[in-house]
Amino acid sequence: MNLFLCRSIIKLAIILLLVFVSFLLTGCWDRREVNDTALVLGAAIDKEEGKNIKLTVQVLVPRAGGSGQMGGGTGTGTGTGGSGAQVLVRSAVGEDMADAASKLQVKFPRKLFWGHCKTYIIGHKLANKGDLNEQLDFLMRHPEPRERAQLFVSFGEAAGILEFKPPLEPYEGETLRKLAEMHTGVNVTVKDFEQMITGDAGAALLPLIKKLPPEKGGEPNETTAYIVGTALFKRDKMVGYIDISSTKGLLWLRNEIGVTSVTIHPQKGQSISLDPIQETTKLLPTIKNGKWKMQVKIKSEGAIVQNGSRLDIMNPNVLKRVEKDLEKDITQRINQTLTRVKKEMNVDAFGFADAFHRKYPKQWNKVKDHWDDVLPQVDVNVDIKTRVKRPGLSTTPAGLRENEVEEK
Repeated sequence: MNLFLCRSIIKLAIILLLVFVSFLLTGCWDRREVNDTALVLGAAIDKEEGKNIKLTVQVLVPRAGGSGQMGGGTGTGTGTGGSGAQVLVRSAVGEDMADAASKLQVKFPRKLFWGHCKTYIIGHKLANKGDLNEQLDFLMRHPEPRERAQLFVSFGEAAGILEFKPPLEPYEGETLRKLAEMHTGVNVTVKDFEQMITGDAGAALLPLIKKLPPEKGGEPNETTAYIVGTALFKRDKMVGYIDISSTKGLLWLRNEIGVTSVTIHPQKGQSISLDPIQETTKLLPTIKNGKWKMQVKIKSEGAIVQNGSRLDIMNPNVLKRVEKDLEKDITQRINQTLTRVKKEMNVDAFGFADAFHRKYPKQWNKVKDHWDDVLPQVDVNVDIKTRVKRPGLSTTPAGLRENEVEEK
């Protein structure tokens, strides 16, 4: 009898437990229906009169699911035909991003959702003004925006870029995101930028973009933006920029070189192009007798993708010559970048401060408040070792006979 009573109690307890658990399976308390949501795909932030900013958003316009295709283009309401996604661009002026976003909301019948926004573009005037901290606080504090979204700086106003109709991607924000991830320039997210400006050096960098001229005879907005260099910041204020050539040297120093080819000229009027396969950069700081020095050691492996010379690149002696020319070219690019960034603009965009801090914490504490005075005096020595790992499949340059190929 006692055993029967115990089993009954256990069964009753299980039933009650299942009943209580079922209340937890009723759904999300903060759910939002898709039909009530406006997905923000990209955003631009520009400086306005006084302390105001203009926030421009690019929102996806939903299409009927039965078509199997999303027609579109960018526009102010209806969009145009094409193979890209149809988007809607709207702007509002406010005291800050939160204020502008609230004013934008009244222009949409659906609730704006920031979780899909992967691209934020900063206008040139706002970057020069130095008020980015206040605006980025919205992106870091609000629960919806992605901290891994990419940041860019534009020549001129940023809002107009969201109106572009890129030929390959569905909307402009996706084009810029893919360009950044290919490392054609620097690749910086919202979180990366915040960590840079609060780091030891207080220096930050963002990819600089510009409008690509439209094709002859095409519509003005049937174009896209492309990366033309790097914007350099001290804290949250832009102090200058470098072109794409100097950016390549910066990427070598930061161990972030991507798909960029390097072309050398072993002979006048002739060239050899290589793609980097693997590259490692090490920063080795030293302090001796009060002198701060930085040894930059770079090891690089490359593949020859085009031989526009008369040289036999299968010859070991020729390969050594190519490697020496490659080392010379990379060193020249890096020195050009160091002169422009370290000496002329006095910006530590290379991570030197972090390297000295890790190895010499006591000495760093003495100079951290006046690092800008120390940085120009840091002696930088670049040591590069390259290796051509893949010379290619052809044994002789295209269009030449074997007796026309030079062995040295």
